[in-house]
Amino acid sequence: MRALASLGWLWAALFIFTGAARAAAIAGPQLDVRATSPVVTVEGTAPGQAGYVHFFIVREANSEWETQVGIEMPDQRIAWSFFQLGVVVSPFMQSGAITANRKNIEVEYLYGVRPFPDDASMRALRSELEARVLPYAEAETPYCIVRGPSDAPCLSCLSFVMRILFPNATLDHERAQKAIYTTDDLLLYFAGVHGIQNREARLKRIDELALPPNVREDVIRLAETTNLPATAKNAAPADKAPVKGRRHAKPATRSQQPPKS
Repeated sequence: MRALASLGWLWAALFIFTGAARAAAIAGPQLDVRATSPVVTVEGTAPGQAGYVHFFIVREANSEWETQVGIEMPDQRIAWSFFQLGVVVSPFMQSGAITANRKNIEVEYLYGVRPFPDDASMRALRSELEARVLPYAEAETPYCIVRGPSDAPCLSCLSFVMRILFPNATLDHERAQKAIYTTDDLLLYFAGVHGIQNREARLKRIDELALPPNVREDVIRLAETTNLPATAKNAAPADKAPVKGRRHAKPATRSQQPPKS
């Protein structure tokens, strides 16, 4: 009898566990906390900001300005796959030039953004930051916009940042891979706007954020010009078309964004 009773309790526990798992599956994936969290922005590098993503615009000799993103290291240097140069860790600059392929690439700084709203994710990123960056820097991974199947390994600035921020098959990794195609998408993702399909709801979310004027201006412009997420489950990636005037590959151009005076 005791054996039968124990077996009964075991079946009951298994039923409860299975039911809870099924209920969790029906409830859907965990909500992204970015949708309701504040957005932390900065105007430069500083101690304690390791892991922050910084946005720049760069251009080569009177060509169009393009967005360039990099990650702040513990010593306030920037790790990035720099335009025409490849993965390097270089001193931070507000404005200046970097020589790449015997060309002077103009650089203008925009702003920095904390990539994760929760402390646990930031601690994990900081604890592994140098170990994640080092293999790409030591390999002198070249810069590229598009890599063909037979091409040597190379990374755009966005692809590099994505690999450093989301290296594992986590839920956040899956969300980011589905939502981020350009550096503009990256900014909307950090702002928690990427999953909002309604334009008014997007603008309401932006209004609730205490963003500096330059960041707010960019986020509003992108929220109004970037295509809303497709509602169909099987929508093709082509449904998320780049905004007019932007090259289709990464990184995106910002021809309408001149450097700060």
